[in-house]
Amino acid sequence: MATARPAPTDTVPVTLDRLLAHWADLNARYFDGALPRIEIVWSARLTSSAGMFVSHVGPRARHDGRSESGRPRRLIRLSAPLLQHVPERELLSTLAHEMIHQWQFDIRRRRPGHGADFVEKMDAMNRDGLKITVHHSLDAEVGAFMTYAWRCLECGQDYQRQRRTIRPKDHRCGACHGPLGEVLPGKLPRKRRRIQPHHRSAQHRPSPFVQLELPFTTA
Repeated sequence: MATARPAPTDTVPVTLDRLLAHWADLNARYFDGALPRIEIVWSARLTSSAGMFVSHVGPRARHDGRSESGRPRRLIRLSAPLLQHVPERELLSTLAHEMIHQWQFDIRRRRPGHGADFVEKMDAMNRDGLKITVHHSLDAEVGAFMTYAWRCLECGQDYQRQRRTIRPKDHRCGACHGPLGEVLPGKLPRKRRRIQPHHRSAQHRPSPFVQLELPFTTA
């Protein structure tokens, strides 16, 4: 007998049992039941994005069980600070987003991304009103947790982080390869305006340098 489809509600917070029921339903409807079971967890530390698909092994490794360290080989993390007080209907779009990444990893055997295959699958699921997006709409909520900020001195692209993980002497802009300058948190100047870096070493780039990925707010 077919399992009843869980009806989204406006109840908060959403339990993990409910999320697993929605995962099973979406798996059957949009992935032909091909996705292997995966652990879904609420993360109190994840504040840079609404959700994240995580794997501790490569896309061609076996995807069942746990790694040698005892950690789950793959899991879906959902941000408790950002999502636990969001209605279930809205939470489903984040879950579906991460399931597409799981599909890329487990079925297509490639590293998850937001390329053509992601967009094609997203569009197919959105025909039923799931409202999946490449980037979520929680920019203000995410920004509240950001402590450090950098700006490209050439194109004005902003990079915000919770920790000082960007080193201007080693990193360059992911959009134009331009140099980066650190700015005061919460006081980013107007776009396209050249600013003076806090670190003079930002004007000198050793080779090879690390090109940053463009800011991304959904995993």
